[in-house]
Amino acid sequence: MEEQDRDEIPLLTKEEAIAEVRRWIEVEQVDPEKIFAAFGETTVRYKDLIAHLEQDTPDGSLLLLAISRGRVMKQTRDREMEALLQIIGQPPPPRKASAS
Repeated sequence: MEEQDRDEIPLLTKEEAIAEVRRWIEVEQVDPEKIFAAFGETTVRYKDLIAHLEQDTPDGSLLLLAISRGRVMKQTRDREMEALLQIIGQPPPPRKASAS
């Protein structure tokens, strides 16, 4: 991401972020004991994310930003991969007949 884009990350709502965490745990089968983030003496596991978001803890605001940024990065990566696959999937240009 470019420097100017970092300030323009669209924040998810608290409800959207909670739904995203539930999807990770229930659909993508992320281990709830896995560490999502660690800063200072604080360690936040996936199972703790929803409580931080629901209770509007100070760490919850940072976690909301991290979840929002992660979604933007995933969407960007998905678009780039789709574009790459379209390029790879194109047939090679026709060869010109060589004059011998």
